[in-house]
Amino acid sequence: MLHFSKISTQGKEFNLIASGALAFKIHNKILKDESFHQGTKITRNMLLGSAPARSASSEQKKVFFVIISDLDKMNIESLCKTIQAERAKGSYAVCQVIPMYYNEPSFKALKMLRQNFDEVMELSKFNLGNSKALVSPEQQHCIITDYSVSMARIMYHVCVKDFATASKPEVKVAEPVYA
Repeated sequence: MLHFSKISTQGKEFNLIASGALAFKIHNKILKDESFHQGTKITRNMLLGSAPARSASSEQKKVFFVIISDLDKMNIESLCKTIQAERAKGSYAVCQVIPMYYNEPSFKALKMLRQNFDEVMELSKFNLGNSKALVSPEQQHCIITDYSVSMARIMYHVCVKDFATASKPEVKVAEPVYA
């Protein structure tokens, strides 16, 4: 099951999609973050293997942030087709994968994701400095959640803010032409 949220502000859309239990928890934590509530409209849908509802302006470029956990338990084909169609329109899609198992179905799913998304990040065991990997799954999930929320904030602000500064008009000085 896909959990799909569209955050709209200033005529721009930031789309957040989650699949899997841990991904859904991260999805909810992102939507509760205060940086997504300032002047925005949030619409939420749950989808069973189908594409997100199309908006009226289907030619608009969008940003998609997808978080997937339990990779081997889901059929990602419809998600990849949707992302492929959106990328053909100029949209940008990033996928974070939190692998629970390493087996043949998950390797095939990762290959399909890499072919259809602009960026695919596989979040597995984190190391802090020169230390060993964190052992506790709760510590792993906490770090992964914090990382995902930070990544969502960055992508959202880059998506909706126009960072171009108002440029001053160039004043051209006529240079004398010598014959």
